[in-house]
Amino acid sequence: MSRLRVCDAAVLVLRETDNPAVMWGDSGLLHLIAERANLKMKGRSWMTEIAVLDAMSKQPGELVAGRTPGRGRRMVRCFWLPEHAPERYAAKASTSG
Repeated sequence: MSRLRVCDAAVLVLRETDNPAVMWGDSGLLHLIAERANLKMKGRSWMTEIAVLDAMSKQPGELVAGRTPGRGRRMVRCFWLPEHAPERYAAKASTSG
């Protein structure tokens, strides 16, 4: 089975599940993305989630990367589909490409 880039798998999963974005804490989505990308699961659940987020940070593809408030006012990584990205991030993505 060939392996998709994690960012491409994320786009497919987000569109199939009708989600505008994925971020830290979205365990179910992150594991679906890992499975779709044929990414080897790490020892603990959270390690797989971090591996998926790290891969998308390195190569976001068509996703728009940014940060959003998470639990406890902590800013966490978030990856939006281009059509759902907040303006401040969408503008950066369109000029950096």
